[in-house]
Amino acid sequence: MRQHKGHMNTEKHQLVNRQDVQRVLGVILSMALLLALCSSTLYAQISSSSASQQVTIEVKPVSKISVSGNPGPLVIQKDVSAAYTNSISDENTKYSLVTNVDNMKIVASINDRMPEGTRLMMKVTNDRASSSGLVDVSNATIPVDVVTGINKGRDVDQLISYTFAANEEVNEIQAQSRTITLTLTN
Repeated sequence: MRQHKGHMNTEKHQLVNRQDVQRVLGVILSMALLLALCSSTLYAQISSSSASQQVTIEVKPVSKISVSGNPGPLVIQKDVSAAYTNSISDENTKYSLVTNVDNMKIVASINDRMPEGTRLMMKVTNDRASSSGLVDVSNATIPVDVVTGINKGRDVDQLISYTFAANEEVNEIQAQSRTITLTLTN
């Protein structure tokens, strides 16, 4: 029986060792799961305390010009009792501009040529740039320079003057309008 008892002790000892091994493996597995949970919780806490965004930036060129209305009618009257004047001027129009670009200019164009024997001239002044003086825009269907050398900044209430002239041979022209376009460009 002793042999039998010894054999039973060995089996019992093996059974206990298996149970111990299973308990140790269970503890290790539990610890591994706990460590994994703690790590993911810690990572979640770290990642939720900061956020990232992508910001796109850009500076676009700004070049704007505006005028303060239209000049009054430019009418030449031929009066036999008075001295004949073949031109008339108007200095009641102003313009303003703003730009964030250096070396800009203002160009002027007309939508339709002036009648034969007449001229339309304009002078555009600027306190910070070079005016081209009195410029004939009678046939300026292609833009002509009226101010050059405009740098970054703002110009407010700058003067525009128009002069309409007619040759002595021109007896009468019915009232007509022309559109003058000022463009701030480089």
